[in-house]
Amino acid sequence: MSRILAVAALLVILIAAVYSIRLAMADAAFRTHTPEGVARALQISPNNVSYLLLRALQLDYDGADSTTLLERAARVAPLASAPRIRLGLAAEARGDDSGAEKWLLDAARVDRQFEPRWTLANFYFRSERSSEFWKWMRAALEVSYGDRRLAFQLCWRMSQDSNEVLTHGIPPQHDVLATYLAFALEQHREAAGAVALRLAALHNPVDALLLEASCDLLLDSGKVAEALELWKQLGHVRPGLITNGDFLTEPSGHGFDWRPAYPPGIANLQIPGAHRIALSGKEPESCELLRQFVVLERGKSFSLTWEARTRGFGSPTGVKWSVGSANGGVEPAEDWRAGGLEFKAEVPLTPIKLEYQRPMGQARAEGWIEIRKVSLVEK
Repeated sequence: MSRILAVAALLVILIAAVYSIRLAMADAAFRTHTPEGVARALQISPNNVSYLLLRALQLDYDGADSTTLLERAARVAPLASAPRIRLGLAAEARGDDSGAEKWLLDAARVDRQFEPRWTLANFYFRSERSSEFWKWMRAALEVSYGDRRLAFQLCWRMSQDSNEVLTHGIPPQHDVLATYLAFALEQHREAAGAVALRLAALHNPVDALLLEASCDLLLDSGKVAEALELWKQLGHVRPGLITNGDFLTEPSGHGFDWRPAYPPGIANLQIPGAHRIALSGKEPESCELLRQFVVLERGKSFSLTWEARTRGFGSPTGVKWSVGSANGGVEPAEDWRAGGLEFKAEVPLTPIKLEYQRPMGQARAEGWIEIRKVSLVEK
């Protein structure tokens, strides 16, 4: 009995050795990547999906029909999307859209990753079937990663309606929304506002810079209501008409906060409860120093007040606040001195600016000005 078991074991070992040798021979032939080598590998291992797919590709290059090999690959690998995708694209190339759709849908059924969904979205784009396109584009983006610009560009080729693209094509996932907002800021700026508001609602701190840039764009485009809502979503509180009038936080340079200017020869410095602007004597003869946008009701009267102190400035200082056609100069003073300016709102979105103009007969200023307690009230 033991002899029979030993012989049986030996036979098993021999069969396994022969099988291993054949697999090694097939793999060696396949690695040549020549048509003859791959064909030889298939003779040894006729149901190897990798061999089938490469040989089918070689037949395609030669203008031959690879359908039989791809169908075999689909049968022996019921969970593989690659042969199904290729069968679908081949059917589409032959003008068989029904067959193409069948194979591509089957690929998406067995494989829920990006490639089958992306291929279906492209198929429906070429077929001009918008509802199916949006379904599969959205599904593709739900599992996407990395560079998504090609997908976003395809969305805009399907529709120039920014709301349709956002509503039907872009899933509400943080990473997708963030990359789509960056894309919109670069290529479709008219779409950025709605995307920014949707992204801001997720309250992810890493998006702050991107959302602040979006707020700036909305202001530059005159979309005041959207800019205000986005500013609020970013967590900024506006207790009055002026933001950060006490300079308790360093000006962000974005949105409705102070926007320091950086012309040559000028530096900005945050100090406790005030903001210092230093002029080196090499600044331009005329330049803006600081700006903030405020939202006012046209035709109403307002009063802008501030406190300032200076060092190294003559009289007049050449520094003034300007709001529309109204302006008020900042007097030289080494201790804090109050100043004010009354004006009537000319436009709803009003820039309040601090500017410098070299006074006639004086050298360029070389010193600093500090401002604090900036306030704006309706009269």
